[in-house]
Parts: sequence; C-alpha cells; structure tokens
Amino acid sequence: MAKPHRIHIGHLIKEVFDEKGMSVTEFARRINCARPNVYSIFERYDIGVEQLIDISEALEHNFLDDVQLKSGLESQLPIRQLKVQLNLEALSEEKAEKIVSFVNALTEK
Repeated sequence: MAKPHRIHIGHLIKEVFDEKGMSVTEFARRINCARPNVYSIFERYDIGVEQLIDISEALEHNFLDDVQLKSGLESQLPIRQLKVQLNLEALSEEKAEKIVSFVNALTEK
C-alpha cells in the first residue's frame, strides 16, 4: 500500500471555517478553547481525534471524511483496524460512538 499523503489539517479547518463565515470568538466558544488557540489550530499539521470531532460538530463538516479522501486511505478499513489506529478505547464513550457513526456513514458511500 502506498504511503498516505501528508495533510495539513489546520488548513482544511481554516478553509471550512472561512466558508462558514463564523467569527473566531464564536468558533472558540463552540470548541471550548481560548480565542488565541483557534489561530494555532489553523497552523497545525496534526490534531487529536476528540478535538477534530468537536471542530467537525462546530463547523458542521466531517473532517474525518476529508482526511480519509485526501490521504489516499482505503475507503473501507476494517473497523478493528480503525479502532487501533484511532485508539477508540482511550476516548469517552460519546466520542467513540461519534467516530463509529462517521465511519459508518463513510462506508455506506
């Protein structure tokens, strides 16, 4: 399998953020972080899964889907492999259920 392309997740988030026309203050409130941290998110190559889910909810955009498409990952990873990659066991039950819902939506395409 070819090595996935490196994705700048912060740039993807910034693109969607700009499209939504939301203020930085509102976005920071929705993801429960300080306003200056929003700018650091836009500069990150990597981001934690739980925070990415919060951002996806705040912007009403599935960034997990974007990461999958832009990285060249196979579209139907076995769920056990996905759990290992995302370490779902370390997440809260609510966050793990959201990830599984995202994955289910992806595999139905």
